[in-house]
Amino acid sequence: MKKSTYQLLLLGFICALLLSCFLLPEQFSQDLRIGTKRLFGPVLRLAEKPVHFFTHMDARLKTLDQAQVEAASLRRQIAELQLQNQLLTNKAAENARLREMLGYRDASQYRLRACQVISREPSNWWVSVQVNVGWQDEPDLKPDQPVVSPRGVVGKTGIVTRYITDVILMVDKNCSISALVENPQDPGAPTDLSGNHDHGIVQGEGNFEEGTPLVKILYLPKDSQVQVGQFVVTSGLGPYFPAGLRLGTIKEVPPLTKTYPTFGLYREAVVEPTADLNHLDELFIVLGPKQDNDSKPPQDSDNKPSP
Repeated sequence: MKKSTYQLLLLGFICALLLSCFLLPEQFSQDLRIGTKRLFGPVLRLAEKPVHFFTHMDARLKTLDQAQVEAASLRRQIAELQLQNQLLTNKAAENARLREMLGYRDASQYRLRACQVISREPSNWWVSVQVNVGWQDEPDLKPDQPVVSPRGVVGKTGIVTRYITDVILMVDKNCSISALVENPQDPGAPTDLSGNHDHGIVQGEGNFEEGTPLVKILYLPKDSQVQVGQFVVTSGLGPYFPAGLRLGTIKEVPPLTKTYPTFGLYREAVVEPTADLNHLDELFIVLGPKQDNDSKPPQDSDNKPSP
């Protein structure tokens, strides 16, 4: 017999079996169903396990996809929060700098012009910077005027153009400042209150390759008792730098020798600038002493002469 004939016979048998289940007495049909369940129950239970496994696996895969989406969203939120935190940190640092500058300007006895560093060439990192003011903004702006920060002297003005001014940093060899060491004293001696100071010239060393910019104070008396840690300030003896501006602190005092370049005639000392010359943002140009406007009598608008 052909395969199709067997299939037809099997289909007819199944149909007859189903029909007999409906036509047989109820008690016999119930016993048949119970027997069928007992016979095929273990098979159905075994078939249920893979169905249950794959159903739960699909749910777990959906949960994993959701977790990956949530993780990606959380990573984006973390990146945004880190960026916002960095911006807030920068704003806080800028706010602290501006507050420090305002306090310095109010307490200073000199007329100061605020400016901002806008350019600094990598090849001339320790030589000069450019600030955003020129003679168009400040008519009193001239070369060789002191440039300071609230921490101390930065350098002096160089070429002044209409909108931009070069600032020569104090660590450059072309910057020389008349200076003095505050209250030098002998080791173990009581504090000297007589006001005697050792005068010298602070000059840049151009030691850019060493990473830490330093300057030297030259032409100190050969019997000077200058010590590490003492402050160095402007002396006011030069034509441009007024007295009392902080330059730095004594970092090293080499022994007096009779070799080049001092030949035993004077002493030298290494000075570390108090201003952070590696991070320059907002600066002041010293234009001169403050003008005293308090001596002018106030005008009374009620006593103006009638026309």
